[in-house]
Amino acid sequence: MIRVIVNGACGRMGGAVIEEIALDEDLELVGAIEAPGHPRLEETVYGVTVTDAPKTVLEQGDVVVDFTNPEASLALISDCADAGRTAVIGTTGFTSEQLETACSHAARIPLLISPNMSLGVNLIFKLVGDAAAALPDFDAEVLEIHHNRKKDSPSGTAARIAEVLASVRPDTAVMHGRRGIVGPRKPHEIGMHSLRGGDVVGEHTVVFAGEGERVELTHRAHSRRTFARGTIRAIHYINGKKPGLYTMNDVLGLR
Repeated sequence: MIRVIVNGACGRMGGAVIEEIALDEDLELVGAIEAPGHPRLEETVYGVTVTDAPKTVLEQGDVVVDFTNPEASLALISDCADAGRTAVIGTTGFTSEQLETACSHAARIPLLISPNMSLGVNLIFKLVGDAAAALPDFDAEVLEIHHNRKKDSPSGTAARIAEVLASVRPDTAVMHGRRGIVGPRKPHEIGMHSLRGGDVVGEHTVVFAGEGERVELTHRAHSRRTFARGTIRAIHYINGKKPGLYTMNDVLGLR
């Protein structure tokens, strides 16, 4: 039995992960954490009392899952490192400096960080890299759409796609939207476009446009269950691993 603690337990993603934990006979929810002042503190979620004191519950768990915000996530990762607890981080919006700080803790604990826990999206990352390498003369554009409550833009997934493209195509630069007389498209440009509206869970399309043809790679998330199920698979994968930095590529065997 893997004992799991969820930070951001009362959020949309945290709640979906907890529901999936309850359905898995090999997992047990032993901790539910929320921010100080949260209206649901002291409520009971699947038999566990919601608390705002992570350090009081960390000793009870094996794996800690986090879907919050960069500041809260960094604090939790540090607490996990001090307590020797494995962490699975699905939080997005990290700056490069914050991400570097977060990853530094992997020297002490098994740490998995992914901007998207969807199994399909992580396969898309691999396919995008393959396509960028195979079609070096094709222009690459990234389009993402999410619900109207999403705070960060572009999405962490879209930012990761841009990183994959840049890793294959050095000297590239991201262009966030276009307006006015911007001139012809530059050869090493990565177009990034963000749409917000309604209750769209998440959709990402990467367009490779060449002379006379176009290739599009698209992933559509129909439900947050998609990300929650990927998180469950990540929990099973990372439990018992040696300290180090892991990604969903490791979970899927795509290294």
